Amino acid sequence: MIASTNDAYAPTLRGAVKTALDADVGSVLEIVIDGLTADAVANAMRAGIAAIVKLGPKRGAVRIGAGNYGGKLGPHHFHLKDLL
Repeated sequence: MIASTNDAYAPTLRGAVKTALDADVGSVLEIVIDGLTADAVANAMRAGIAAIVKLGPKRGAVRIGAGNYGGKLGPHHFHLKDLL
């Protein structure tokens, strides 16, 4: 996806909208995970987090977040700290 659906996390909109990004963040990736079961989604999220951590802070991510958008994407909530 080229553009974020959440303007507070769009680096190119800094200065035009209130940003939720730190000054050192140059890009934001929005990754959508679909699965047949909650366990499948949780396992996919664990694998993604592990891959980012393995890269380290210089090559990986500055921050990882997850959102449910008020339940609009489904009834499940995956808290990142609980996946670790």
